[in-house]
Amino acid sequence: MQIPHWLDLTNERITIVTHEFLTPNIQWLPVFSSAAIETFIHRIPNLSNRFLYLNDDIFLGSHLYPEDLYTDSEGTRIFQAWLVPECSQNCPWTYIGDKTCDQNCNISECQYDGGDCTDGDDYVQRRGLLHTIERRGKKSEGTILFRNVRTTTKNIGIKRFWDILHSYNLTRKLDMKTLVDNYNKRLHNQQSKNVPLIPKFANNVRSLQKTSEHFSQSLIYTNMLLNRRYGFKARHVISHVGFLLEKTIIEAMQKKFSQEILTTATHRFRAPNDLQFAFLYYSFLMEETYNETIDNIFDEFDTDHSLTWSDREIRTFLSKIFPLPLDWSAVRFFEGVIQNCSQSPEYKYEDFAHKRHTTVLYERYEDSHLPTVSKVLVKQCLPLVEALQLNFGTRPKYKYKVNSKRNTFNNFMMLSSNVTEVVDALDGIRRNPRKFNCINDNLDPKYEEENELIRHLLEDFYLSLFPHRSQFELQIGEIM
Repeated sequence: MQIPHWLDLTNERITIVTHEFLTPNIQWLPVFSSAAIETFIHRIPNLSNRFLYLNDDIFLGSHLYPEDLYTDSEGTRIFQAWLVPECSQNCPWTYIGDKTCDQNCNISECQYDGGDCTDGDDYVQRRGLLHTIERRGKKSEGTILFRNVRTTTKNIGIKRFWDILHSYNLTRKLDMKTLVDNYNKRLHNQQSKNVPLIPKFANNVRSLQKTSEHFSQSLIYTNMLLNRRYGFKARHVISHVGFLLEKTIIEAMQKKFSQEILTTATHRFRAPNDLQFAFLYYSFLMEETYNETIDNIFDEFDTDHSLTWSDREIRTFLSKIFPLPLDWSAVRFFEGVIQNCSQSPEYKYEDFAHKRHTTVLYERYEDSHLPTVSKVLVKQCLPLVEALQLNFGTRPKYKYKVNSKRNTFNNFMMLSSNVTEVVDALDGIRRNPRKFNCINDNLDPKYEEENELIRHLLEDFYLSLFPHRSQFELQIGEIM
């Protein structure tokens, strides 16, 4: 662990916590991998349940408020960047697990296309995106009435699939690969004999610089673990910002991925099979779900708390599961289901709720012929139970909101040995300093004279933004 020479250790607001007090196993020290250190940062003594975590290459450029990162109404705000690098050339993650066989993805590195390349009518060879969409559209025509919501979601999913591919092509034009390749290059340069062997799945990925390959590979590795746990989908890398984390969520995440967390924690240097902490944390937060009970779902629609569903409440229920405008046949279908369930012998002999609770007359439409729709009736009516579970049963476990405007909260700059590029980039940050600003060192040691000039430019840049020493810095005469 390194302590800055300019830090005023006598300041009562500063506490130095060494790795020895945090690591679960002292034999894992010394450690030089940020991925390993991140597995135990939540163990800092007296740390609040919700805390802000920033990497050492980030500085704040404008005022930061709690609601920038979290609100009680929406939960955690998530800032996404580019798509996770593809697992193999010509195989974006969007191709995997989409029920279409793609031979470029049918390899171990891409989890064998998520099982898409199997025999059967439901799987077809990709002959262009348009053919795939047409084939999928035909498959949805036979969806039964109570599952029309699935058809709607599937059609929307096709549009999103196209948008994701379009976005993916745009990010390639923006040369995001270079940003990934050069991320924390200095730390990667420290890796030597202690670096574990690269797993087999890494062999067919685009050739990257060796010093940055482990970062990209660990992203792919983490995404593969998420695929196994939550299903195949295109996921985005998290933007380089400050992370507002919760200890309870970290502990739940580490429990679910305990073996992989342990493997990462034991690496002294970065490795391809590290878990990417921020990517895993926010993916876990977005993917975790719980199953709501039928009782609670019923109560959500029972807005008048009468313990029965009125016609108005039923109309709300139907509008949430059928495509709009609501067709009259859907209403008639629901009435038929309710009538059949209310006349079943099991309900007549076992349910007494209809005797205790009745729907008042003014809560029924004039032409309504519905019996009393009680909670017990709904719970015994299998078609209704299936509809409730399918459409409302699975809920997000944690509240979150994905920031729709990318790169509005952060600047990201690679500090190269090109003086002109550095001056332009620094002026860009001067012009628009965002809440989080990240400058990574990617200087080429061959250009000593240019690098020295760039160091002076960088110092001048920081002094222009922060001309006064903070209360946590030693005064000039005190710095040894």
